[in-house]
Amino acid sequence: MLNAYRTLEFSKIQEKILEFCKTEKGREEVSSLKMLINKNDLKNKLEELDEMMNIISRYGPLPISSSVSLLTLINIAKKTAMMTANDLGHVLNDIEQCNKLIAHYQKIGTDFPHLGEYISSMVELSSLEAAIKRCITPSLTVSDNASPELKEIRRKIKSLEASLNSKISSLAFSYSQYLNDGNVTIREGHFVLPVKTSYKNKVLGIIYDVSDSGNTTFIEPLELVQLNNDIASKKLEENEEVRKILKQLTALVLLQEDEVIHNNNVIGYLDFVAGKANYALSEDMVVANLSDKQEIHLYDAKHPLIDRNKVIGNEYHLDEEKRIVVISGPNAGGKTVSLKVVGLLSLMNQCGLALPVKEATLGIFNHIYLDIGDSQSLSDNLSTFSGHMKNIAEILDVTKGKDLVLLDELGTGTDPKEGEIIALVVVKSIEKKHSLALISSHYSKIKEYAYISKNIENSSMLFNEEELLPTYIYKYQTPGKSYGLEVAGRYGINKDEIEEVKKEYLSKENNDFDVLIGKLQTQIEENERLRRENEQTRLNLEKEKKSLENSYNALKNQKDHLLESVKKEKEQLLDEVKSQIDYVMKELNKGDIKLHEAINLKKKVEEMEDEAIEITYNEEIKENDYVSMPSLSLEGRVARINGKKAHILSSDGLAYDIEISKLHKIASPKVNKVKSSDNYYENKINTNVGLELNIIGMRRDEAKEALEKYLDNCKIKNIRQVRIIHGFGSGTLRKMVHEYLSTLKGVKYRLGDINEGGGGATVVILHD
Repeated sequence: MLNAYRTLEFSKIQEKILEFCKTEKGREEVSSLKMLINKNDLKNKLEELDEMMNIISRYGPLPISSSVSLLTLINIAKKTAMMTANDLGHVLNDIEQCNKLIAHYQKIGTDFPHLGEYISSMVELSSLEAAIKRCITPSLTVSDNASPELKEIRRKIKSLEASLNSKISSLAFSYSQYLNDGNVTIREGHFVLPVKTSYKNKVLGIIYDVSDSGNTTFIEPLELVQLNNDIASKKLEENEEVRKILKQLTALVLLQEDEVIHNNNVIGYLDFVAGKANYALSEDMVVANLSDKQEIHLYDAKHPLIDRNKVIGNEYHLDEEKRIVVISGPNAGGKTVSLKVVGLLSLMNQCGLALPVKEATLGIFNHIYLDIGDSQSLSDNLSTFSGHMKNIAEILDVTKGKDLVLLDELGTGTDPKEGEIIALVVVKSIEKKHSLALISSHYSKIKEYAYISKNIENSSMLFNEEELLPTYIYKYQTPGKSYGLEVAGRYGINKDEIEEVKKEYLSKENNDFDVLIGKLQTQIEENERLRRENEQTRLNLEKEKKSLENSYNALKNQKDHLLESVKKEKEQLLDEVKSQIDYVMKELNKGDIKLHEAINLKKKVEEMEDEAIEITYNEEIKENDYVSMPSLSLEGRVARINGKKAHILSSDGLAYDIEISKLHKIASPKVNKVKSSDNYYENKINTNVGLELNIIGMRRDEAKEALEKYLDNCKIKNIRQVRIIHGFGSGTLRKMVHEYLSTLKGVKYRLGDINEGGGGATVVILHD
C-alpha cells in the first residue's frame, strides 16, 4: 500500500518548516511530525499554532536562539562526572533564553494561555546561572577567578613564561655567532636554538631535532631546561585545578538535571511551534476549523509546493451527505493536483499545521489511503495496472468510515470497457464502506452513476474550449468532458477521420451524454467568469467598506479622547470654583464682615459661576489665524469663518467647526524651511494629507514611491501618527514598508492591533 507521507511529498513541507527552526529539539519535533487522530490532542496543537501566529504577528519573533539537546550531554556527564566548558556554555545559554522568554511573555500580557502554560512551567535556575557565569568566560574558557588557587597558578605561569622569554632573548644574543639565524624555534613543546651543526658542541643543552640538510641542530640550552620544567609542572597543576572546577560545576548541573532538561525541552518545543507559525505566516496560511463530522471544506485551497505566483486556488467539498466526489475533465487539467491538494492539506491539518487556504473546516480521519501515480512494483514483478489493482484491493480491504480515500485515474491501464466496470465496482465498494473519497476518472458510467447515487457528487476541471487549454479551475457539482478528440485534432490528427470513426465507434447513448456534458461545460465556464467578476466587485466593495470603517473608528477614537479631556478639565475647573466658593461662604459667615466686603464677595461668586459654565474670549479672529480652544486642548489654523463659527484645521489633520467666542489667538507654529534651488516641495508635496495610506494593489516600486511622498507630506503637516494599509497578501508590500521605515531616523512602527487592521496594516509614529 502506498505511503501517504511519501506520495504527497510531506517531507518537503517538513523541509520548509525546518528552515525556520533554530534548536536541535525543534528540528527533532518537525522531523517526527505524524497525523494525530485524537481530537483533543489535535485541537490543542492547532490552538497553540494559532496563538503563536498571533504573537509573532503582533509582537515579533520569540527570543529563541540556537539550543542543543542537553540530554545527550548530561548522560555523558553522568559517566565522566565532568562537562566541558563548552557543554556548560550550552547549559548557560538555555538558562538565559528561559529568562528572556519569561520577560517577553510578561511584556506581551496574558492573552495567550498556551504559551503562558509553557512559560510558567520553566524552572528558575539563577544560582546555577551565577555559578557558571563566575567560572566560565564568554569565550567558553575557565576564568582566572573561578578559584583563588587557579588565579595563583596562572599568575606564576605568566611570571615563569616572562622569565623564559627574557632568558631566550639573552641566550639568542649570546650564541648568535653559532646560530644559523636569530629566530628561536619550538620543537616538541620546548624552546630551542637553531645552532649550526659544526658548532653544536659550543651550546650545552638537549638536542631535540636536526634539519633535513643536517646543517642545523636544534638545541634546548641547559639554562632553559629548568624553566621549561617549572612551566610544565605549573601547567599540570593548572589542568588539574580546571578539571576540579569543571567537576564542581557539573555536580551542580546534575543536582538540577530534571529542571535543566525540562527547560531545554520547553525551549525546543516553543521553537518548533514558532517554526510552524513562521512558515504559515510566510505563506499566508490559516489554521483550519475542526469538525466532529467527517467532512472537508476548503476555500481558495492551493498546493503549498507549487509556485504561489502560478498556482490557482480552488474550492473543495466532501461531507457525510456527499461522501464521494468524482473528478472528470481533460488530461493535464489538474485532476491529480486536486487529489493531492485535498490529501496533503488533510494530512497537514492532522499534523497540527496551518493550511494555504482562505478558510477551511475539516473532520479527523484515522487514515489517508491513496492510489496516485505509478504503482508498478519491480519487487513483486507486477505491471503498472497490476500494481494499481493490488494497491486498490488492499485499500478496499482495510478502509472504514473514518478514512479518506484518494484514487487517481481509476480503472485505466486495461481495456476501456473492462476498466469502466472495474471503476464502477470500486466506487460502489467505497460507497458501502462509508469512507470519504475523491476519485478522478474519464469514464461516462462513473459520471452517470454519480447522478443517480445520493452519496456521490460529480465535479470537473474546467477547460477553455476556444483555445483547447486547461484552466486548472475545479468546479463542484458538475461533470466534465475529457476533450481527448479535440486535443488530438489540434495536434495534427485528421479531424475528418476522427469524426468518421467517432460516429462509427461511439454509441448514440454515450455520444448524447458527451454532447450534454459539453453544453453544460460551456454554460459553467460562462457562469464561472461572471462569478469571478462578481467576487472581485464584492472584494473591492469590502475593501472600500473596511477603509471607511477604519476612518470612522479613527475619528471616533479621537472624539472619545477629546471628550475625556474635556470632562477632566471641567471637573478640575469645577473643583477649583467650588473651593473658592467655600472660601467666600466662610468669609460671609463671619460675624464682623462689613457691607462693602459682602458685596464684593457676592460679585466674585457670580464671576466664578460664569467661568465654571463656559470660558469665552472676545478676540478678533480672522482667516489663517492660529487659535486654541483650551477646554478641548485643541490647536489649529482658521481655514474659513461661517457667521459665528470658525472652520479649524488641527495639527493632526482633523477639521472642526467651533464658536469664535471660544477661541483664543496663539502664535503660528514654527516650520523648518527647506532651502532648494528648485520648487521641489511645491511640485512634489501634496498637503492634503489623511491619517492613512492604502497601498493595496500597487506594485512594489509604485507603493514605495507613494509611501515616501506620503511620509514627507505628514512631516510638513506635523502629523504624529498614521497608518499604512498594505494588506496580508504575499507579504511583499509589508516587507517593503518595514524595510523603508527601518531606514528613517526618528520613526517608530508596529503592526496594527485588532482595531487597526491587524497584520494587514502598520502604524507609524513620527517624531521630531
